[in-house]
Amino acid sequence: MRFGLVIALILLFFSGHKYHAPRGTGFVYVKAGRTLAPLINGGGQELGRRGGTENTPAMVAMARALRIAKEQEAKVVAQERAIKQAIIDHVSQFEHVKVFSGNDAGFAPHILCFAIVGVRGETIVHAFEKHDIFISTTSACSSKKAETSTLSAMGVDQHVAESAVRISLGDQNTMADAEEFNRVFDELYSNFTKIMG
Repeated sequence: MRFGLVIALILLFFSGHKYHAPRGTGFVYVKAGRTLAPLINGGGQELGRRGGTENTPAMVAMARALRIAKEQEAKVVAQERAIKQAIIDHVSQFEHVKVFSGNDAGFAPHILCFAIVGVRGETIVHAFEKHDIFISTTSACSSKKAETSTLSAMGVDQHVAESAVRISLGDQNTMADAEEFNRVFDELYSNFTKIMG
């Protein structure tokens, strides 16, 4: 764990599409005094760190998108936390629901993870898809291989972890989205409880 913290202080990776920059853009923070071996050799681009033609328009667009994201950050975080709280307050009332994400400063404002214990996560995801609500069972960068989930690694019972789903919010989500999610949740939960007996 301590080694991981040291690494985190040396390199930080940012994907541009996470803040509405063009896909395929991103940047790396490298701690002063550290060097990286180039992945692509040749040419003198990017101070010898990467050969090939630089995509200047995409870099400019990425920088602009980051500037806009930072300018709107406080407003967006407050909006995401309000939407997240509306969903947490609603789903927490149900007997078979286990919420894993809090809504204080220790938790990402845009991620909500919960389980309907006894219903597989994939089943929950597909049920919401039929109502044009798209959630997921794992992080986007997760492997499809059968392996210990993050929740299981945190000590959550495997049976409960298999029921977990994740909602990812963004700056375009509104409180109306939370209200629609909660309405659909009620309908699906009623169906799930019939299956669970």
